[in-house]
Amino acid sequence: MRVSITRISLSFLLSSSLLLAGCGFHLRGKIDVPDSLMRLHVKGTDVELVHDVEKSLKFSDIEIVAEGENAALLDLSNTTYVKEVNGTTASGIASNYKMTYTANYSVFDAEGEKLQSDSVKQSRTLSYDAANILVFEREENFLKEEMRQELVNFILRRMSKIQ
Repeated sequence: MRVSITRISLSFLLSSSLLLAGCGFHLRGKIDVPDSLMRLHVKGTDVELVHDVEKSLKFSDIEIVAEGENAALLDLSNTTYVKEVNGTTASGIASNYKMTYTANYSVFDAEGEKLQSDSVKQSRTLSYDAANILVFEREENFLKEEMRQELVNFILRRMSKIQ
Protein backbone atom coordinates (compact mmCIF):
# COMPACT_ATOMS: atom_id res chain seq x y z
CA MET A 1 0.00 0.00 0.00
CA ARG A 2 2.85 2.36 0.85
CA VAL A 3 4.41 1.95 -2.60
CA SER A 4 1.18 2.84 -4.36
CA ILE A 5 0.80 6.10 -2.37
CA THR A 6 4.37 7.04 -3.29
CA ARG A 7 3.71 6.24 -6.93
CA ILE A 8 0.49 8.25 -6.91
CA SER A 9 2.25 11.23 -5.33
CA LEU A 10 5.10 11.03 -7.80
CA SER A 11 2.67 10.67 -10.68
CA PHE A 12 0.71 13.70 -9.49
CA LEU A 13 3.84 15.87 -9.16
CA LEU A 14 5.08 14.84 -12.59
CA SER A 15 1.76 15.50 -14.31
CA SER A 16 1.37 18.85 -12.52
CA SER A 17 4.80 20.02 -13.62
CA LEU A 18 4.10 18.97 -17.21
CA LEU A 19 0.80 20.85 -17.21
CA LEU A 20 2.42 24.00 -15.83
CA ALA A 21 5.27 23.83 -18.34
CA GLY A 22 2.85 23.24 -21.20
CA CYS A 23 0.61 26.20 -20.41
CA GLY A 24 3.46 28.73 -20.47
CA PHE A 25 3.69 29.24 -16.71
CA HIS A 26 6.92 30.90 -15.56
CA LEU A 27 7.97 32.03 -12.13
CA ARG A 28 7.73 35.81 -11.82
CA GLY A 29 10.79 37.90 -11.19
CA LYS A 30 13.33 37.30 -13.93
CA ILE A 31 12.99 39.26 -17.14
CA ASP A 32 14.43 38.68 -20.58
CA VAL A 33 15.96 41.70 -22.29
CA PRO A 34 17.86 42.06 -25.55
CA ASP A 35 21.62 41.46 -25.43
CA SER A 36 22.18 45.22 -25.84
CA LEU A 37 20.66 45.75 -22.36
CA MET A 38 22.61 43.04 -20.52
CA ARG A 39 25.08 45.73 -19.32
CA LEU A 40 23.19 48.65 -17.87
CA HIS A 41 23.77 51.82 -15.90
CA VAL A 42 20.83 53.02 -13.80
CA LYS A 43 20.62 56.76 -13.12
CA GLY A 44 18.07 58.53 -10.96
CA THR A 45 17.37 60.95 -8.14
CA ASP A 46 15.22 58.57 -6.03
CA VAL A 47 17.88 56.47 -4.31
CA GLU A 48 15.41 53.85 -3.04
CA LEU A 49 13.84 53.37 -6.47
CA VAL A 50 17.24 53.11 -8.16
CA HIS A 51 18.35 50.55 -5.55
CA ASP A 52 15.21 48.42 -6.01
CA VAL A 53 15.51 48.53 -9.81
CA GLU A 54 19.20 47.55 -9.67
CA LYS A 55 18.41 44.69 -7.27
CA SER A 56 15.71 43.33 -9.62
CA LEU A 57 17.96 43.71 -12.66
CA LYS A 58 20.78 41.82 -10.93
CA PHE A 59 18.30 39.06 -10.11
CA SER A 60 17.68 38.81 -13.87
CA ASP A 61 21.44 38.43 -14.49
CA ILE A 62 21.80 41.94 -15.92
CA GLU A 63 25.16 43.50 -15.11
CA ILE A 64 24.91 46.90 -13.41
CA VAL A 65 27.82 49.15 -14.37
CA ALA A 66 29.09 52.56 -13.31
CA GLU A 67 28.39 55.74 -15.23
CA GLY A 68 30.79 56.34 -18.08
CA GLU A 69 31.19 52.69 -19.03
CA ASN A 70 30.05 51.65 -22.48
CA ALA A 71 26.61 50.35 -21.55
CA ALA A 72 22.91 50.96 -21.97
CA LEU A 73 21.22 53.48 -19.66
CA LEU A 74 18.03 53.38 -17.65
CA ASP A 75 17.24 56.98 -16.69
CA LEU A 76 14.88 57.38 -13.72
CA SER A 77 15.68 61.06 -13.16
CA ASN A 78 12.13 62.38 -13.04
CA THR A 79 10.54 60.67 -10.02
CA THR A 80 8.08 62.21 -7.55
CA TYR A 81 6.32 61.11 -4.41
CA VAL A 82 3.44 63.35 -3.30
CA LYS A 83 1.21 63.07 -0.24
CA GLU A 84 -1.78 65.41 -0.21
CA VAL A 85 -4.91 65.79 1.90
CA ASN A 86 -7.73 63.89 0.25
CA GLY A 87 -10.49 64.38 2.83
CA THR A 88 -11.21 66.32 5.99
CA THR A 89 -13.48 65.99 8.99
CA ALA A 90 -16.26 68.50 9.71
CA SER A 91 -13.82 70.42 11.90
CA GLY A 92 -11.30 70.72 9.05
CA ILE A 93 -8.80 68.09 10.26
CA ALA A 94 -7.32 65.78 7.63
CA SER A 95 -9.04 62.40 7.64
CA ASN A 96 -7.21 60.77 4.75
CA TYR A 97 -4.40 61.39 2.32
CA LYS A 98 -3.77 60.49 -1.28
CA MET A 99 -0.25 59.30 -1.96
CA THR A 100 1.01 59.30 -5.53
CA TYR A 101 4.33 57.86 -6.71
CA THR A 102 5.28 58.71 -10.29
CA ALA A 103 8.34 57.70 -12.29
CA ASN A 104 9.18 58.86 -15.79
CA TYR A 105 11.84 56.65 -17.28
CA SER A 106 13.81 56.29 -20.50
CA VAL A 107 15.95 53.44 -21.78
CA PHE A 108 18.89 54.21 -24.07
CA ASP A 109 21.23 51.81 -25.83
CA ALA A 110 25.03 52.12 -25.53
CA GLU A 111 25.10 54.54 -28.50
CA GLY A 112 22.60 56.88 -26.84
CA GLU A 113 19.59 56.00 -28.99
CA LYS A 114 16.30 56.10 -27.05
CA LEU A 115 14.70 52.66 -27.07
CA GLN A 116 11.77 53.33 -24.78
CA SER A 117 10.25 56.08 -22.71
CA ASP A 118 7.20 55.97 -20.49
CA SER A 119 5.58 57.25 -17.31
CA VAL A 120 4.39 55.04 -14.48
CA LYS A 121 2.07 56.11 -11.67
CA GLN A 122 0.80 54.40 -8.54
CA SER A 123 -1.69 55.90 -6.06
CA ARG A 124 -3.01 54.88 -2.67
CA THR A 125 -5.37 56.40 -0.13
CA LEU A 126 -4.34 56.42 3.51
CA SER A 127 -6.69 57.07 6.43
CA TYR A 128 -5.43 59.36 9.16
CA ASP A 129 -6.18 59.10 12.87
CA ALA A 130 -4.37 61.58 15.13
CA ALA A 131 -4.64 59.11 18.01
CA ASN A 132 -2.58 56.51 16.09
CA ILE A 133 0.20 58.58 14.54
CA LEU A 134 2.79 55.76 14.76
CA VAL A 135 0.46 53.35 12.98
CA PHE A 136 -0.15 56.00 10.32
CA GLU A 137 3.59 56.49 9.72
CA ARG A 138 4.23 52.74 9.49
CA GLU A 139 1.34 52.27 7.10
CA GLU A 140 2.52 55.19 4.95
CA ASN A 141 6.01 53.67 4.72
CA PHE A 142 4.55 50.26 3.88
CA LEU A 143 2.30 51.68 1.13
CA LYS A 144 5.12 53.77 -0.30
CA GLU A 145 7.36 50.70 -0.49
CA GLU A 146 4.54 48.70 -2.09
CA MET A 147 3.96 51.41 -4.72
CA ARG A 148 7.71 51.61 -5.42
CA GLN A 149 7.88 47.84 -5.98
CA GLU A 150 4.94 48.02 -8.37
CA LEU A 151 6.74 50.79 -10.30
CA VAL A 152 9.84 48.58 -10.49
CA ASN A 153 7.82 45.61 -11.74
CA PHE A 154 6.09 47.72 -14.38
CA ILE A 155 9.36 49.23 -15.64
CA LEU A 156 11.00 45.79 -15.88
CA ARG A 157 8.01 44.28 -17.69
CA ARG A 158 8.10 47.17 -20.18
CA MET A 159 11.86 46.75 -20.65
CA SER A 160 11.33 43.06 -21.46
CA LYS A 161 9.24 44.18 -24.47
CA ILE A 162 12.14 46.09 -26.06
CA GLN A 163 13.21 44.41 -29.30
